[in-house]
Amino acid sequence: MQLLYDAIEFLVMSHPKTRVRYKYFTFISDRQKGLIQALKTVFPDNHSCFCAIHIARNTEKVAGKKVAKFVHPLSMTFSHRLTTEWLEKMDQISTKGRDYLDGIPPHQWKGIAWSDDKGLPPRYGIVTSNMSESMNNMFRQARDGSWLRSLDTMMGTMLERISVLRKETEGKSGIIKNVLSRLRGQWENCAVFKVVETKKGRSEFTIIRQSRKARDNSNRYTIDIVEQQCECGIWQEHDFPCIDALAYFRLEKKYTLNHVLAKFVDKVYTYENENELLKENIVPVCMETISRDGVTMAPKETFKRSTGRPRKERIRK
Repeated sequence: MQLLYDAIEFLVMSHPKTRVRYKYFTFISDRQKGLIQALKTVFPDNHSCFCAIHIARNTEKVAGKKVAKFVHPLSMTFSHRLTTEWLEKMDQISTKGRDYLDGIPPHQWKGIAWSDDKGLPPRYGIVTSNMSESMNNMFRQARDGSWLRSLDTMMGTMLERISVLRKETEGKSGIIKNVLSRLRGQWENCAVFKVVETKKGRSEFTIIRQSRKARDNSNRYTIDIVEQQCECGIWQEHDFPCIDALAYFRLEKKYTLNHVLAKFVDKVYTYENENELLKENIVPVCMETISRDGVTMAPKETFKRSTGRPRKERIRK
C-alpha cells in the first residue's frame, strides 16, 4: 500500500463535493484482514468498502445459500423497508448468519448507510470487486514465466486496450451511450408523475410516481435539489439525476432534456472525459533493446514443471 501511495499520489486528492468527508478515491476489497489494517495505516482518509460477493460467500459458509442470497440485494437497496424485511427473513432462517452480517459496519457495504449518511462518497453502483477480477482475467497470460515477461505482457495488453478504446470513442461527444439511453427512457416514463412542493420556498419536492398501469400503486419520493439527493438513492449513488429528479426538471422547471444532460450529469459520464483519460498511451518497449544494468537479477528460466495444478484459471468455488 505504501508503494501504491508513492506511485500514484492523486489517490489522496480531495473530493470535489464538500459534503463528502473522505478523499476522492474509494477502495473496495475482499475484507482481507491484513489489507484492512494496511488501508487504515496508509490511506486513513480514504473510504474503504467490502465486496458484496465476498461477504455473500462468507455468509454461505456460516449460514447457507438461503441467507447468502440476500447479501447482494442488501448492498444495493436504499429502502429501509426492504432492508428490514430481508433481515427479518434472514433471522428466521439463521440467527448465526444475521449476527455475522450485523458484525460488519454498515457504511462499508449496506446500501441504506448511503441514504442515512450524506458524508459518504458516491459508489457509482459498484458494490463488488469484479473490475479487479476482470483485470486479472485480462492479464492471465502474464501469470507464467519470468517477471520480465510478465511485465512486458501486461504493458502490451494495456497498449492494445487503450488503442482500441480510442478508436471506439473517436469523434464522439456528450453523454456516453448507455447513460444517455437510460436517461432518455426515464424522461419519457416520468411524464405521468406528479410534483408536489413540500415546503414553500424550500428546495425539497415530493415526486408521486404514477404508473401507466392503473392497477399499480403510486410511490412517493422526496428530492432535495440543492443537495442533489433523492430518497430512492439513485441520484447520490450515480451522480446523475434519478427518475424523480427528471420529473421535477421536466414538469416543474420545464427544462429540456438537453439542458438537464448538460447541467446535472457528472462530467465523468462524457466522451470528452473518456478521451482525456485515453489521451496518453503506454510507450512500448522493444525487449531486444534492453541490456543488463549489472544490478537487477536476470529472469530465471523455468524448464521443469512445478508440482500441482497450474493456476491459469480462477477456481470459482
